[in-house]
Amino acid sequence: MFRSLIRNFISLAGAEVFTKLITFAAFAYLARICGPAGFGHIEWAAAVLMCASLIVDQGFSSYGAREIAKAPEKTPSLVAEIVTARFLLAAIGYTAIVAFALLLVSDRRVVELLLVYGLSLWTLPLMLHWVFQGHDRMNIVALTQVIRQAVFVTVVLLFVRGSGDLLFVGFAELAGVSFAAAFSVWMYKRHFAGRLDLRPILSAKLFREGLPIGISQLFWVIKMFGATFIVGLVATAEDTGYFAGAMRIYIALHTFVWLYYFNMLPSLSRAWEQGSEQLAEMIRRSIWVVAVASLFGGVVWVIAAPIVMTKVYGSNFLPGGGALQWLAGACIAAAFSGHYRYSLIAAGYQGKEMLATAMGSIIVVVLIPVGYFKAGTSGAAAALFAAEIVVLVCTWLIARRTVFSRPGNGFVTNESSLKTLSDATQ
Repeated sequence: MFRSLIRNFISLAGAEVFTKLITFAAFAYLARICGPAGFGHIEWAAAVLMCASLIVDQGFSSYGAREIAKAPEKTPSLVAEIVTARFLLAAIGYTAIVAFALLLVSDRRVVELLLVYGLSLWTLPLMLHWVFQGHDRMNIVALTQVIRQAVFVTVVLLFVRGSGDLLFVGFAELAGVSFAAAFSVWMYKRHFAGRLDLRPILSAKLFREGLPIGISQLFWVIKMFGATFIVGLVATAEDTGYFAGAMRIYIALHTFVWLYYFNMLPSLSRAWEQGSEQLAEMIRRSIWVVAVASLFGGVVWVIAAPIVMTKVYGSNFLPGGGALQWLAGACIAAAFSGHYRYSLIAAGYQGKEMLATAMGSIIVVVLIPVGYFKAGTSGAAAALFAAEIVVLVCTWLIARRTVFSRPGNGFVTNESSLKTLSDATQ
């Protein structure tokens, strides 16, 4: 099983490396031709869109993948229910974006960018990567992501020539999601039911099980993309651009953390069905892998951060180097907490995982403005690091009391595994 996980992760990671490289090229291009202020507008609008997209998802992707992993025969009914529910939520999400843009945003360019960006919410329901995730067909998941980002980058490079062309960034996002959605629907028809059943089937269980995951993802976005949104509310456009540049690199690298657990979730769900010992063994082995990668990657990240900021965005983005260094610690903490967060989801304790993530989000909302006024963008990034440490501690404690609380499961009493975690997070 562990070898299969590694093989799937390599497939996902390979696609992610390619897409992140070309996306970095596109955003570096945008930063250079639009300047810190224009780049800040783009990233701020993207943060708003990310928050709205979670209204559409509501945790249904993780819920659907988990249920398909347990019972593959439920695939057609789950697709019908989740897709139709997400279309209904897309209407709510786009309405929220329109109201926010027209009532609370004064810059006309940003308003137009938000309205175009938001159109992609209508195609998100047809992104069926979670179906292939549940069936462990990560190669299709990877290809879907490649198509999405390749189309986005192509449109940006062809049509954006300066800060006056920001609207085309929104069209690029719309085109990327639309092409990826069309591809995933086509692959679904080839591999599964033959046709996509979009009858409006809804159940209380879907919302009862998916909503806690969705709320948890919302709290996660508050930490990740909401951080740029919060900084944009209290900082200058230039400082927002510096912070957004550091966050763009952080989010790109954090994607590999997310992919690791995205890949593990179906196996964690099946392991939980077999008993907590099987799940504990998977987590124990994974902690060693993450500890080694974090030690090496963290040192390189901190040393290279100022150089990377100037090489990617230009010399005028050097003030963001300190923020990027703090974000190294946040990424390492998130890499460890993922073991416990996804174990709780796999075991059906998504409500408890949601509460732990909420704690981190509250800290972000409170500490980012304080950190910014005390130490600029570096202080804002330090707030994210503090939030991830809180999530790590909370999820570890909750998992010990729930998922791994059975006597003799080899996890709670395994001192070497706990020591690995302790050493790696100090």
